Amino acid sequence: MVSSYKNSIGFKINQTANRINNRFNEVLNQYDIAPEQRATLEIIKTDKNTNQKEIASILGKNKTTISRSLKALEKKGFIKRVEIKEDKRVNIIELTQKGEEVLKESAKSVAQFRQNLSLNLQEEEIKQLFSLLDKVYKNIKETF
Repeated sequence: MVSSYKNSIGFKINQTANRINNRFNEVLNQYDIAPEQRATLEIIKTDKNTNQKEIASILGKNKTTISRSLKALEKKGFIKRVEIKEDKRVNIIELTQKGEEVLKESAKSVAQFRQNLSLNLQEEEIKQLFSLLDKVYKNIKETF
Protein backbone atom coordinates (compact mmCIF):
# COMPACT_ATOMS: atom_id res chain seq x y z
CA MET A 1 0.00 0.00 0.00
CA VAL A 2 1.36 3.40 -1.01
CA SER A 3 0.88 6.02 1.68
CA SER A 4 -0.01 9.60 0.95
CA TYR A 5 2.39 12.43 1.61
CA LYS A 6 0.44 13.27 4.78
CA ASN A 7 1.58 9.96 6.27
CA SER A 8 5.21 10.45 5.28
CA ILE A 9 7.76 10.97 8.05
CA GLY A 10 9.92 13.00 5.67
CA PHE A 11 7.01 15.24 4.74
CA LYS A 12 6.11 15.91 8.38
CA ILE A 13 9.71 16.63 9.35
CA ASN A 14 10.14 18.91 6.33
CA GLN A 15 6.84 20.69 7.00
CA THR A 16 7.87 21.31 10.62
CA ALA A 17 11.38 22.41 9.65
CA ASN A 18 9.96 24.85 7.10
CA ARG A 19 7.62 26.37 9.68
CA ILE A 20 10.48 26.71 12.17
CA ASN A 21 12.75 28.26 9.54
CA ASN A 22 10.09 30.69 8.29
CA ARG A 23 9.29 31.90 11.81
CA PHE A 24 12.99 32.09 12.73
CA ASN A 25 13.56 34.18 9.59
CA GLU A 26 10.94 36.62 10.86
CA VAL A 27 12.64 36.79 14.28
CA LEU A 28 16.10 37.38 12.80
CA ASN A 29 15.02 39.76 10.04
CA GLN A 30 15.54 42.76 12.33
CA TYR A 31 19.21 41.79 12.67
CA ASP A 32 19.76 41.43 8.90
CA ILE A 33 20.74 37.79 9.23
CA ALA A 34 19.22 34.47 8.17
CA PRO A 35 18.95 31.43 10.49
CA GLU A 36 21.67 29.48 8.72
CA GLN A 37 23.96 32.51 8.82
CA ARG A 38 23.38 32.96 12.55
CA ALA A 39 24.06 29.27 13.14
CA THR A 40 27.29 29.71 11.19
CA LEU A 41 28.28 32.63 13.40
CA GLU A 42 27.57 30.53 16.51
CA ILE A 43 29.77 27.73 15.17
CA ILE A 44 32.58 30.18 14.41
CA LYS A 45 32.32 31.70 17.90
CA THR A 46 32.33 28.27 19.56
CA ASP A 47 35.13 26.75 17.48
CA LYS A 48 37.86 29.35 17.06
CA ASN A 49 39.74 27.30 14.44
CA THR A 50 36.83 26.31 12.22
CA ASN A 51 36.88 26.26 8.46
CA GLN A 52 34.36 26.02 5.63
CA LYS A 53 34.47 22.23 5.45
CA GLU A 54 33.76 21.82 9.17
CA ILE A 55 30.85 24.29 9.05
CA ALA A 56 29.34 22.41 6.10
CA SER A 57 29.62 19.14 8.01
CA ILE A 58 28.04 20.50 11.19
CA LEU A 59 25.13 22.11 9.33
CA GLY A 60 24.67 19.18 6.96
CA LYS A 61 25.06 21.44 3.94
CA ASN A 62 27.23 21.14 0.87
CA LYS A 63 30.39 23.17 0.42
CA THR A 64 28.88 25.41 -2.27
CA THR A 65 25.95 26.42 -0.08
CA ILE A 66 28.26 27.24 2.82
CA SER A 67 30.58 29.14 0.50
CA ARG A 68 27.69 31.40 -0.57
CA SER A 69 26.64 31.88 3.04
CA LEU A 70 30.18 32.79 4.11
CA LYS A 71 30.50 35.26 1.24
CA ALA A 72 27.25 36.94 2.36
CA LEU A 73 28.48 37.09 5.96
CA GLU A 74 31.81 38.51 4.81
CA LYS A 75 30.05 41.12 2.67
CA LYS A 76 27.97 42.16 5.70
CA GLY A 77 31.19 42.50 7.70
CA PHE A 78 30.31 39.73 10.19
CA ILE A 79 33.29 37.46 9.45
CA LYS A 80 36.78 37.52 7.99
CA ARG A 81 38.90 34.75 6.54
CA VAL A 82 42.43 34.33 7.79
CA GLU A 83 44.94 32.41 5.69
CA ILE A 84 46.99 29.76 7.48
CA LYS A 85 50.68 30.25 6.82
CA GLU A 86 51.36 26.50 6.84
CA ASP A 87 48.67 25.74 4.22
CA LYS A 88 47.51 28.61 2.04
CA ARG A 89 44.63 26.50 0.70
CA VAL A 90 42.95 26.53 4.13
CA ASN A 91 41.34 29.59 5.68
CA ILE A 92 40.30 29.94 9.29
CA ILE A 93 37.09 31.92 9.65
CA GLU A 94 36.84 34.47 12.43
CA LEU A 95 34.09 36.72 13.72
CA THR A 96 34.57 40.44 13.35
CA GLN A 97 33.47 42.91 16.00
CA LYS A 98 30.29 43.41 13.97
CA GLY A 99 29.71 39.64 13.95
CA GLU A 100 30.17 39.49 17.73
CA GLU A 101 27.68 42.35 18.09
CA VAL A 102 24.97 40.74 15.95
CA LEU A 103 25.28 37.52 17.97
CA LYS A 104 24.99 39.47 21.22
CA GLU A 105 22.10 41.66 20.00
CA SER A 106 20.11 38.70 18.71
CA ALA A 107 20.84 36.37 21.65
CA LYS A 108 17.72 37.22 23.65
CA SER A 109 15.41 36.81 20.63
CA VAL A 110 17.06 33.51 19.71
CA ALA A 111 16.82 32.20 23.27
CA GLN A 112 13.14 33.12 23.42
CA PHE A 113 12.49 31.49 20.05
CA ARG A 114 14.23 28.28 21.14
CA GLN A 115 12.31 28.27 24.40
CA ASN A 116 9.01 28.70 22.54
CA LEU A 117 9.80 25.60 20.44
CA SER A 118 9.61 23.47 23.55
CA LEU A 119 6.44 24.98 25.01
CA ASN A 120 3.97 22.29 26.09
CA LEU A 121 6.69 19.64 25.88
CA GLN A 122 7.95 17.82 28.95
CA GLU A 123 11.66 17.20 29.38
CA GLU A 124 11.15 13.48 28.71
CA GLU A 125 9.24 14.26 25.49
CA ILE A 126 12.09 16.46 24.30
CA LYS A 127 14.60 13.67 24.97
CA GLN A 128 12.34 11.24 23.11
CA LEU A 129 12.00 13.64 20.17
CA PHE A 130 15.78 13.95 19.91
CA SER A 131 16.14 10.18 20.11
CA LEU A 132 13.57 9.63 17.36
CA LEU A 133 15.13 12.25 15.10
CA ASP A 134 18.55 10.65 15.66
CA LYS A 135 17.10 7.30 14.57
CA VAL A 136 15.58 8.83 11.42
CA TYR A 137 18.91 10.53 10.67
CA LYS A 138 20.74 7.24 11.13
CA ASN A 139 18.24 5.45 8.85
CA ILE A 140 18.90 7.97 6.09
CA LYS A 141 22.65 7.80 6.54
CA GLU A 142 22.74 3.98 6.50
CA THR A 143 20.15 3.10 3.89
CA PHE A 144 20.49 5.69 1.13
